[in-house]
Amino acid sequence: MSVQTVEQATSLDAWRAGVGMLLSAGGELSNLITTIHSPCTTETSWFVDRSPHRFSNKGDDIRDVANTIFPEKLAIRASDRMSLYAMYLQRHDRTHRWKRGRHAWGTYFERLIRFPPSGVNQLERVIEKLQTWPVRNTTGLVFHLSTPTVDAPRTRGGPCWHYGELLWNADGSIDLVAVYRNHDFYNKVLGNFIGLGRLLQFICDQSGKQPGKLICHSVHAYHDGSVHALRAMAT
Repeated sequence: MSVQTVEQATSLDAWRAGVGMLLSAGGELSNLITTIHSPCTTETSWFVDRSPHRFSNKGDDIRDVANTIFPEKLAIRASDRMSLYAMYLQRHDRTHRWKRGRHAWGTYFERLIRFPPSGVNQLERVIEKLQTWPVRNTTGLVFHLSTPTVDAPRTRGGPCWHYGELLWNADGSIDLVAVYRNHDFYNKVLGNFIGLGRLLQFICDQSGKQPGKLICHSVHAYHDGSVHALRAMAT
């Protein structure tokens, strides 16, 4: 199996390096492994200068992409994480009803805190383990973002983030591993990196740990936009 690797300090640096590799490869790569050493670092300018919506009316707003993984503004407003879960699900379900079943929001954070069909709060479960396990344990701290009982095979529209795992390092830091079956470097990837970094920061804040690296496996990396727009966004 051929594997391509990117290793950078920040989410922006890693995304730009990945874009360069993708364009050099003709717009498509398999098994791209990205390691980001400071994934919790973001700058306000990224949300303006690097948002796909700025370069195309059909492009996504980078804030919306990041919020599907971790709703940062809601987390700031919430008094504690239980309030965050309740507030998010209330808004999510209200929007779901208004759209008559067509989600206006992505489902990643919902699936982290209410995995279908059982409703397990996977996020709370791993935070509790990090708080209570007496010794470092590098196994079992996993998230599942897809299930065959709910997600039928489809060419488009299914969850792209399928799996996550927390790695508890010997120095006490926590790495987050994320596996994406499909990864759009124009519309999604930078927003995904930012959202995953925020999620890692939240987990560490709540469990008294220090954030480590973000390791992202893009099984199929591509871009759903013009080469010109992607180059302009990454410049």
